[in-house]
Amino acid sequence: MSRIDGRTSAYLPSLDGWRAIAILGVIFYHSTLHTLGIFSTRWAWLYGYLGVDIFFAISGLLITSKLLQEEEASGRFSLVSFYIRRAFRILPAAIVYLSSIAILAAFGLIYVSRVEWFASLFFYRNYSSLYHIEQTRGLPWFTTHFWSLSIEEHFYLLLPTLLILTRKRFRIAGLLGIIGLVLVHRQLELNHRPWFTVMFHTDIRLCALLIPSLFAVLSRSETLSTHFNTFIRKWHLAFLVAFIWVIHWPPGSGLRMAVIEIALPGIVLGTVLKPASIATRILEWRPLRWIGRISYSLYLWQELFFVKRFLEWRPLGTLQAWPLNLVLTFLMAVLSYYFIERPMIRLGHQLAQKRLSSHVTEKEPQTPNALV
Repeated sequence: MSRIDGRTSAYLPSLDGWRAIAILGVIFYHSTLHTLGIFSTRWAWLYGYLGVDIFFAISGLLITSKLLQEEEASGRFSLVSFYIRRAFRILPAAIVYLSSIAILAAFGLIYVSRVEWFASLFFYRNYSSLYHIEQTRGLPWFTTHFWSLSIEEHFYLLLPTLLILTRKRFRIAGLLGIIGLVLVHRQLELNHRPWFTVMFHTDIRLCALLIPSLFAVLSRSETLSTHFNTFIRKWHLAFLVAFIWVIHWPPGSGLRMAVIEIALPGIVLGTVLKPASIATRILEWRPLRWIGRISYSLYLWQELFFVKRFLEWRPLGTLQAWPLNLVLTFLMAVLSYYFIERPMIRLGHQLAQKRLSSHVTEKEPQTPNALV
């Protein structure tokens, strides 16, 4: 992974810490409320759904930064290689999960709507009927979390196109223009449509990825990076205060969403730019980093086992009861990460690099370091 501010090229352990916070928030939001003496999961039970917004902030910052780093090193970046890496990162684990719930549904153990299953497979789940309750069947719960994966996939289509079509000096203006259009469109939609009917749509939530992307561009800008990164270091606590202030506002407020979309990448980037801070050291705690590394598989599998809060029954019985559901979620995530995710990520990087090396050899023998 690349350093967000462009000064180094190294793994950023604090981002795995953020991923851990995000996925634990989602899990405990889907769970029942747990208490142990003075300790409680109430905060996560109330606001854990914002873990998805943390994932969005990380993706917008990191994906944009990596593309820009490749461009800075070679003069351009390879779309084909980018999509190879993304496909091998996202698809194998998702397909295994979808296949597993399809098998369970075929044996009548759970209910999975065919429409929603295909919507998840082809990443338009956020526009299908997420909360449609079919007669005697109930809520199509087990694919609901693919709404966020769908938005990320749509972002992966938009971002490289934007970076290609805009020259370096116009990218900030281009991103600001698109962000402005999305904000205006969103407010118009919220003025005329109920929040729950549009809250998972890409055109409503896209700024959660575009604004972090803008932060990444600013953080690597030749003319603005020094001032911008100094601003983030100095004011990152202000982003945290703003975030805590607005999360208590009612969902569906356009202003609330905008503040969260600005605050979260500011908070995350602040920890990246201040590696010696206490917060960053906590995020780099080894158990948190490990949870962060398996967070994608955790996100996939928690939906199968954490159902009590949103379903009136447990289709799989005690397997979906606390604490066995937490144990099984981690067990399936570990198997998914070590036997599917990690090997496929490695293969994707090898294929992408092989494609780049082959192109350089055949097309540009005089410039061996060039990338397409």
